[in-house]
Amino acid sequence: MTIETLERIEELLIYFLGVQVIFSILVFLLNRIMLDVYEAGVYENPKTVFQKTFTYVINAFFGIGPYLNKKFLKYSFLKRKFFMLISIVVQIIASIIIYYVLKKLLRAIFL
Repeated sequence: MTIETLERIEELLIYFLGVQVIFSILVFLLNRIMLDVYEAGVYENPKTVFQKTFTYVINAFFGIGPYLNKKFLKYSFLKRKFFMLISIVVQIIASIIIYYVLKKLLRAIFL
């Protein structure tokens, strides 16, 4: 495996982790607007293989923000926003750690 291929894999990893964080931030800032867009693309009870696959892909790319928001719905508005802000900070730190661990692991395996 060449170094260019490893760089492309690392870029895809950055993209994936970045999309998760950015969508969580958008859910924090634009709550119902972003959740309505998210829910329009997700099947509630998927029945066909296409619906199940599509729902899985959408949840894989954008799922952490709506998931956390759904978990925090039992709290008041200010508590929910505070918990969401804390979870975004934790998510950013976890994404950075995951990126560097996987980057070192990929380079150790393939180079």
